[in-house]
Amino acid sequence: MQHAIDIDGKKISPSSSGQIAVCGFCGEKVRGRCGEINIWHWQHVSNADCDVWKEGETEWHRVWKSQFPFDWQETIIEKNDERHIADILTSDGIVIEFQNSAISSSTISIRERFYEKMIWVINAQSFKNNLITEDVAGKQLAEIDNRYAEKKRLLSKHNSQALLNLKQNQNARASEIQSREYELRQLMSVTDIFKSCNKNAETFAEQIINIWQSDNLAVDPSLIEITNDDALVSKKMFFRLLADLKRNKHYLDLRGNTTCEIEKLDFERKEILAELESLKPVVKEELKFVASKYLYLEDEIAQLQRIISFLEGKDAADDKQMKDLKAEIDNYINANLKILEADFLEERNEIIQDKNKLKLTWKHARKSWLSAAAPIYFDIGDGKLLYNHPDNKVSILTVGEFISTHDPADN
Repeated sequence: MQHAIDIDGKKISPSSSGQIAVCGFCGEKVRGRCGEINIWHWQHVSNADCDVWKEGETEWHRVWKSQFPFDWQETIIEKNDERHIADILTSDGIVIEFQNSAISSSTISIRERFYEKMIWVINAQSFKNNLITEDVAGKQLAEIDNRYAEKKRLLSKHNSQALLNLKQNQNARASEIQSREYELRQLMSVTDIFKSCNKNAETFAEQIINIWQSDNLAVDPSLIEITNDDALVSKKMFFRLLADLKRNKHYLDLRGNTTCEIEKLDFERKEILAELESLKPVVKEELKFVASKYLYLEDEIAQLQRIISFLEGKDAADDKQMKDLKAEIDNYINANLKILEADFLEERNEIIQDKNKLKLTWKHARKSWLSAAAPIYFDIGDGKLLYNHPDNKVSILTVGEFISTHDPADN
């Protein structure tokens, strides 16, 4: 103990070894112990029964008590005919008990009921390696940030079903328009052949016959598909007669023909020409029939153009609807982003407020302390304490911070 009562009834600290005073609690004699190593203190002259709650005082006790105001140290508290010495009684009426040895949960409960407002400071230097702390705030903040980023990403991709349907419809229409335009180009490439004929079957048939009757029997490549149509059944006969006519001309042009041979070839020529003339109307009708089939494609082209125009009109209407839907979705996203951000900041701030708290794992825990209701501070040495919060998290503070919290005059 560090205080005793002198002959004048005053509370004093020892000033020299061997100094005699009396214990303020039990009234027995105490002798001053003033060495060069330990803090000066009083010791009972005999092993008198003093406060049964007081354990054998160690240097650790004395160092702690000496850091508080003199009048706060070793204060006797009386309640209901029961008296005990509080290590420290602050000006706010809070008892600070320094506990070096293990005590039972029932003892802890009895003392807490007696002192009511109290704090435990436990000497944990011998088992501090069993007090394992982990910084979970940083991990939790990282998890919150990742969760927020993922929710924000998913929210930014939010689409209504109506918008998805519109997009699907537009994609389908785009594919259909592309297909129709290809079909249109194919048809127009065929009907373009008739532009020089003013898209007239009669004119076309006459031009083809004239081409066939020319010296060069070749046909414009763009007309080959049309002139090879199966409907031109007289074409072979017409071409055979043209070939016969050409051969006849060849023989007529030969020198040395006799008059009889010339007359015979001339007669043959007239017969071929007569056959050609009689066959021309048939060939012409067949060509007109073939041409009409292709010219009929004009109606298909017009129909395709109307379909494409209709589809493009639908696209324009959907574009407006899509624009409105996108604006609606943007408003939804922005509103929910604000809610998400507010929740995120609130959750984050809660953790930031406790960022100095560490997760505590107490290996081989002294289970009696698990039932303590009063705040517990673990003295882990090196001028540091672990404060055990009610949520089983701890924060690290210095001895100076602890003292200044309970002794404002020390600030």
